[in-house]
Amino acid sequence: MNHYIVTVTAADRVGIVYSVAGTLRDEGAQILELIQTVMRGFFTIILDVTFPAPRDPKVLAELIGERGKRFDLTVAVLDASAEKDEPPVPDGERFILTVLGADAPGNVHGIAGCLAAHGVNIIDLHARVVGARFALVMEAFLPPDLSPATVRAELERFGRDHELEAYVQHENIFLATSEPSPVRVGPSHRSQGDAVAPHCRRTGHP
Repeated sequence: MNHYIVTVTAADRVGIVYSVAGTLRDEGAQILELIQTVMRGFFTIILDVTFPAPRDPKVLAELIGERGKRFDLTVAVLDASAEKDEPPVPDGERFILTVLGADAPGNVHGIAGCLAAHGVNIIDLHARVVGARFALVMEAFLPPDLSPATVRAELERFGRDHELEAYVQHENIFLATSEPSPVRVGPSHRSQGDAVAPHCRRTGHP
């Protein structure tokens, strides 16, 4: 498969995902995974896409930028088709780590350092400061010989001065206790959606 990692950043505006996804669809791409967020008014999306045939990353980035030029997109495309090296944590298991407490400079650096020292590979990370409170949630691979209790103790030892609390939960347990339930959209929401998004009625498009 011809895999590419596409990253797009711009000032946040309505319609950027539609533009980027439409360009990729028209170029024959299949979107396998994406992550999108808005931070300080700036939109960022990262996509893992495949094409039936190899593509020039520079040309693909230019196409996405041209089609979305009204958004003034900054686009980068990385060829990810090459054979991957051995995973950083072979035979590791995925855990969900949560750290909560008082905000302080160096929290993220210190937490990442504790994990790196024990061979933990961070896969996904989200941290936020609200007022004086710090919250961090991550997915990470723990080596087979590293116990979750050790990770929690190390994180809390680092954060003792900031009253940081750490929780380490196996992914399977987290999913079993946190699986989202379906949300029913009321009539007023459906009517509003029909009015502003006629393209949603089309089928066969990503």
